[in-house]
Amino acid sequence: MNEYILTEFSIFYQRLTVVELALKNLIIEKYTEAYGENAYNVFYRYIKTIQDKRPPKDNNFIKIHESKMICAEKLNQVVSKMYISELLNVFANSVFLKNKKVKSNFFAEKVETNTTDFQQKCKILKDFRNCIAHCNTKKYQLDRNKFIKGLVYFEKILNCNVILSCDLIDKINKSRKLSVSEILTFIYNIDKKYFKDDKLLIRLFDDIALINGYTFEGLPQRKSIIREYFRILEKSKKNEEIYSATFAKSNQQMTLFNNNSILE
Repeated sequence: MNEYILTEFSIFYQRLTVVELALKNLIIEKYTEAYGENAYNVFYRYIKTIQDKRPPKDNNFIKIHESKMICAEKLNQVVSKMYISELLNVFANSVFLKNKKVKSNFFAEKVETNTTDFQQKCKILKDFRNCIAHCNTKKYQLDRNKFIKGLVYFEKILNCNVILSCDLIDKINKSRKLSVSEILTFIYNIDKKYFKDDKLLIRLFDDIALINGYTFEGLPQRKSIIREYFRILEKSKKNEEIYSATFAKSNQQMTLFNNNSILE
């Protein structure tokens, strides 16, 4: 496998793991908040449907259910053993959909999970996880942008310290590769505070570049990013207009987005 594809897989697998852990923690937290000691019994209705779909030899859920553990520990144990596909399928199941106590404030923002759009996003995330698990480089290269967009969506609604919203992702120009200056200007105009954290700035830069069509192999060198970073900061100190200084003149203006620029 290409060394750079392997690096991409490693980075995205780590981020998928964060999403998976966030889902597990939220399920335990929200059902416990709503039902206290009875949370396990409520959620077990869904666990039974998972057990029926697993191979007969995979009886982890049965062992936990029949154990002498207290209900709170049983809930922790069953959720910890769920696959990401099973975690995502919760949101199409009645144990979630018909449960207003849990559903009303589960995510960081209002999300309708019983929609085709949301279920498609779930499928994208499952496919991304399977793609990496099976080292399917061909599918990855075909659906890479869709995978990244799906991952960022779940990072956002699960409060995984994501910056890019899906609206911003949709507007990033994918018809050509953006320059280092254009990407940094985009970040600067989202929020200047990102220029105060080098690590966060580099991660955000890489995310935008990858969505724009760069590969890890083709990402600009860090020294090029930092050099332009200092140039923009210097412009800011002089109170010069960052947008006009970074882009071409208005009659030849290059736009960062497919539609109207949000930087205007």
